[in-house]
This record gives sequence, structure tokens and C-alpha cells, in this order.
Amino acid sequence: MTTPSKVYQNVSYQELIGFAEQNPNRRRSLEPIEIRSLLQETSLDALFLTGYSSFNLNPAGVLSVMSCISDPNYYALAPVHARLEQRIQLSTSLQEKTDTLKNTSLARKRKKLHDLIAAAYNGSRMEEKDYLDLYHGLSIMCHTHFILMKETVQDTIQDGTLQESSLKGEILFSSNPSGWSSDEPVWLADYRGRWVAVPSEMGAESLVDLLPTWLTTMEQRGWVIQWPEVDATKTELVERLSVLPTWKETDRKLTKDILSARLGRAQTIQRFVQWKST
Repeated sequence: MTTPSKVYQNVSYQELIGFAEQNPNRRRSLEPIEIRSLLQETSLDALFLTGYSSFNLNPAGVLSVMSCISDPNYYALAPVHARLEQRIQLSTSLQEKTDTLKNTSLARKRKKLHDLIAAAYNGSRMEEKDYLDLYHGLSIMCHTHFILMKETVQDTIQDGTLQESSLKGEILFSSNPSGWSSDEPVWLADYRGRWVAVPSEMGAESLVDLLPTWLTTMEQRGWVIQWPEVDATKTELVERLSVLPTWKETDRKLTKDILSARLGRAQTIQRFVQWKST
């Protein structure tokens, strides 16, 4: 029995374009391949974190952040295949932990968090807000908190140094710090999970003790800090802000949103100062 010969049909360029327009996945794109520095650690002195370095995660991702902070020393020594195996186990255990969110403010987001953990494991593209939602869920499930830097340190590395002109970006909290407990760890990490800040010098001041001054300094240097907003009426906001030494009578004319963020800033700084004094 002979195989029938294939018949080819000439197709015009316009027909090809027409077929492409019918493709439901035509607007999807692959995640960009990251080319990261071979250096495992880079000093964060330029970000005013003396005694700290950014530990580059390989593979990168939010799950690698969780793997690293669970045991930084083990993670640093583990070969890549061991880190990948740890990610598999971690993704499974975290998905199971989403059931513990039933009686929390994230009860309705359990399914989404379950899917985001899977997306993080598979390296699927996530929306910008998905990262913050995932960190928020992980912080509650794992009783740990994150301060996230949107501008990645790796983007400014040249021969192991940080370029001062590039150090502007955004700083976010995994949740409102007013609900954080001083008994639970706080980590500074890249928003997309490419690095974690770790002490690199003996006797380095704890991150929690550095926070009040560090956040203020970063804000003065041009970083945008997404302070939590306080849910209150404008009258209540003015009443609570007017007792602070930074208050000016002209501030009464500011919008409610601005006043809400100002009070959130004051409460956040005050909380970290209280932690430092205990």
C-alpha cells in the first residue's frame, strides 16, 4: 500500500494574516528570559542597608523566596536540582495551606491563591497585582511579613556595583503593618522574587531595627512608598493627624486619600519604632 502524496496549497500573505487573527492565543507572549549576574550576593550599601546584601535566587520566583527564608544557609549551599525539588514540595504544602484561610479576610481568595501558587511554580505570567496578592496570602499562611522592592537590584548591577542614578522605584508591604506582630519575621525581597536581603556582616543591625530610619531615608531619596491607608472619615483623619508634630493647619485642605495615607505612614513608622524600643 503506497502512501498518498501530500498536496500543498498556495496561500497568500493576506490569508495568512487572516488565519493569525483567528488564533485565540495571538496576544499571548512568553515570559522574558532573565540574564542575571553570576554574583550570588551584591552589597545593599547603596540602598542604605549597611551590612546587608541581596542574595540572588536561582531559579527566581516567589516560591524561591519562601524556600530561601525557610533556611537561608541550606538554600545557599543547595545545588539547583535540590532547590527545584524543594519548590515542588513547597508548592504542594502551600496549596494545602490555603484551606487555613477559611476564617480570615482572604477566605474568598483561597481559590485564587491556590491558582497563583501553581502559576508561580509553573513560571506562568502573572499580573502586577497578583504578586502582591500572593505575598499577602503567604504572609498570613506562613506567619511572616514582607517589604517588597518593585525596582529589582539586578537591573542596576554593573560589575558588582549599583548605579546610584538607577535606584528609584516603589516599596510595598505584603499587608498593613498595623496588623503585624513583632514575634513574626520581616523580610525584604524583590517584588518578583529575584533576590532576598540577607545580613552579610557580623553584627549587622536587625532589619526591624533599621526600618524606621530606612523607610524615611528611602522616601527622601525618591522612592515611592505605598503606605497603608486608614479607613476613617476626613474629620476623624484630621483629628488624629492634628496632634502630630508634622501637622500644619493648611493640611486641612488636603484630600481624604492623602490624609489617609499620611496617617497610615505615621502609624507604620510608629509601630516599627515601638518594636525597636522593646
